[in-house]
Parts: sequence; C-alpha cells; structure tokens
Amino acid sequence: MSFAYKAKLEVLKQNIDNDCCAIAFLSAIIKCSGQLNISDGHPVVEIFTEIEELYDKVNAIVKQYYGKECTLDIADESIIAKSTRYRITLPDGITEQLLVDLGIMSLGVDGYKEINNGITPFIIQDDHCKISYIKGAFVSCATSNIVIKNYNNETKNNSGYHLEFVFNFENLADDFVKLLQEFDIPAKVTMRKNSPIVYIKEYQIICDTLALVGAYKAVLELQNEAAIRELRNNVNRQTNCINANLNKTVQASVKQLEAIKVIQQTIGLENLDDDLNELCLIRLANPDETLEKLAELYTAKHITKSGINHKLAKVIKIAEDIKNNKY
Repeated sequence: MSFAYKAKLEVLKQNIDNDCCAIAFLSAIIKCSGQLNISDGHPVVEIFTEIEELYDKVNAIVKQYYGKECTLDIADESIIAKSTRYRITLPDGITEQLLVDLGIMSLGVDGYKEINNGITPFIIQDDHCKISYIKGAFVSCATSNIVIKNYNNETKNNSGYHLEFVFNFENLADDFVKLLQEFDIPAKVTMRKNSPIVYIKEYQIICDTLALVGAYKAVLELQNEAAIRELRNNVNRQTNCINANLNKTVQASVKQLEAIKVIQQTIGLENLDDDLNELCLIRLANPDETLEKLAELYTAKHITKSGINHKLAKVIKIAEDIKNNKY
C-alpha cells in the first residue's frame, strides 16, 4: 500500500459534521475524479477511483441528502499492476439537481445548462468548507512519489519529495492553487499530457498539506522518513569525507615511498641529512601511517604535522632532482 493511498484512507475515516462541508467534499470528488455523460438527454455522473472505501463516503452523503443510493462496480482490473479501478455511479433522477447543488452545473442566461470548470465560490464560503474541498481533491486526485522504506532491507533512498494533484481543467487547477494559498500552502501548476498538475515539492509544505487534510499519521511517517534520510545522508557524507582523506593519505604515502626508494637506490639514504634520513626510515617502517603518527615517532620533539609534511616534500624534491640529473 503506497504512502498516498494510506493517507487517503486516513482522510476518508474522518467524519463530516456540517452539511455545507459534505457538499464541498462531494463537489471536489466529482470535479476531480468524476466523468459527466449524457444519456437520453439526462446527465450521468460516474466517479472513478482505486479506493473502494471512497464509495462508502460518497454514498453516505448522497443517501443522507437525496435519499437514494449510488452503485459500485469494477471499471477495470489490472493483474500486472495488481490494481483495481472502481466506478461509482450517481443514482438516476437526482443527478442534475445534485450537480446544481454542488456548483458544477448552472443555467446560463440563454437557459442552457453550463458546466463550471472552476471552483464555485458558494461551495467554499468558510474555512471549514474550504478544507473539506481540499480533502475531497486529495482523496480523488492526489499522487506522491514518497516511499516509506523498511531500512532493514532497503539501502537506497528516494530523491526528494513530491505531492501533486492531477486535474482535468486549467480553471480548476488555478482555483485550487489559490485555495491552498489561503492556508499558506504555496503550490505551482504545470502541464503534463494535456492535464494541469498542481504540485508541491518542499518537504515541510507537504507536511503542512497532509496536516491540513487531517492525515496526521502520514505526517508522522513522513517526518520519521525525513529524519532517517537526513541521518543516513550525514553518515554517508562523513564516510565519504573519511574515505577521501584516506585516499589522499594513501596517495601521498605512495609518492613519498617512491621518492625514498629512488634515493635509496641511487645516492643512498645515509647521504641525506640526519633528520631526513631518520624520517625516511620511519616512513619505510610505517608506510600506512598518517603524518600525525609520523610526528609522534620522530625523535625531534614538538614537530608538527606541517613540519613532517615539509620535510617529506624535501625528500620528494631530492628524488625529482635525482631523476632529472640535478642532484
């Protein structure tokens, strides 16, 4: 079960207390995942969803306010994707009135029925109704790339966080962005395959959106996921830094050892100054040690890592001069 799917189930378990909030919720569901057809001159509305539990919520609202029940059947089923798409059909005889009540359909000045592709203002008159509309959109058309991992078995992290709402109409997407902004949730609109997409990419803003729709368990899961990712990223950065430093130490040591061997095989280490001769012997005996350790082994007191590095640089310079017949 995906992160977004579980968050939607959490939202669907919430009660809707006010009539106006129920209307706003149902209006968003039909706008975001409904399909309007005309049969024998009458409108037919079908809602498509992968969440079977959505039927109970929609049917309860329709039954409470219109006294009739919706029908539920399977629209299509994919064995490969292991997913089922359900179809919720609104009852005959009330569909037209329901669409008018939900602000989806209205009578134009010429008497013809018109479809409003945005959010009708009277549906979202107060904050409670606005939040209910956002909840309806969330359970209908929200998707996310967020994966809550089992880190006992999974080592690879996802990159970034992404929450998006897939709409059918640009007016609806634009109105929805404005609606989110009223709750200090910034979102952007883009087009994908001729569908307007409202998307949020910032982790904290996604948490705020989930909290707004009441998906508090999802918020805690996401916060925990983010904390684990940050910890693992910090460990990886530290490990990479340590490995980089080790590589630098190894490369420097190899260069120093090669220089010492050149001197040893040509003029002999005994012909170096006593301090350089001693340091070369210490390095030969400790090829993998750091400069700090070499400083501890060196007989001269109070010599620093920088001092050891300076002396080894002299050794390398002597070896280069020998190769170039300058010594």
